[in-house]
Formats: sequence, structure tokens, C-alpha cells
Amino acid sequence: MTRLLLAAIAVVFPGCDSGVTGITTVTGNWSLRTVNGSNLPFTVSGSGANKTEILDDVITLYEGFTFSETIHQRVTTNGQASAVTSTETGSYSLFGTSVTLAGNVRERRGRIEESTMTLVENGMTSAYRK
Repeated sequence: MTRLLLAAIAVVFPGCDSGVTGITTVTGNWSLRTVNGSNLPFTVSGSGANKTEILDDVITLYEGFTFSETIHQRVTTNGQASAVTSTETGSYSLFGTSVTLAGNVRERRGRIEESTMTLVENGMTSAYRK
């Protein structure tokens, strides 16, 4: 009886999974490709002799629903550039194609479709590729 019930469930619900399509798993490295449609480096604030630019950003999603992120920036003050690396860790959750990253600094929401993860935060749309 149990086998018959399991077989029936498998036939009725063959496509039930995380809802993310086009990739076999969400775990792994996601590299930032564009911010608001512009390629990197992307100027976050300032201009000319005083500005902050994102050079690269990689989010790693792990099994167990945790993540780490490493961001490399160039901060220019009075024409003098310096490299800044920042990291963040936290947990993530999936619901269909929706993803939420809850870090120790901030929380971001977005979507994962095929090999692209799009996150929106403070009016900035960041597209990551796996």
C-alpha cells in the first residue's frame, strides 16, 4: 500500500523542487556582472578625485543555506586610490525563484532564474552569474 501511494505521488508531482529552473543547484559561486545594467567597475558614490567603485563581488551559496560574500572596492580620496576588501556572511532562503540573503550587515531580496541571480537593494539592481 505504501509503495502504491509513493508511486502515485511521484506521478502527480514529478516537477516539485526548489522552483529554480535552468541550473542543477543554487550552491556555488555567483559573480557580480552588472549594477543597474552597467558593467564593472561601478561607481557607487562620488566622482572624480573622491569616489568609491565596486571592482568585483562574489557571493558563495553553501549547502545548509549559509553564504559568504567578498567585495573588492577602490576608494579614491583626493586622487589617492586604495583597495578595500569587505566580507559578509549569513544565511539564505529560497521560495520558488525568490531568494533572501540575511547577512550580518544587511538583508537583500531577489530572484534566481537560470544562471542569473538578481538582487535589489536601496535602488540598485545587481546581476550575478553562476
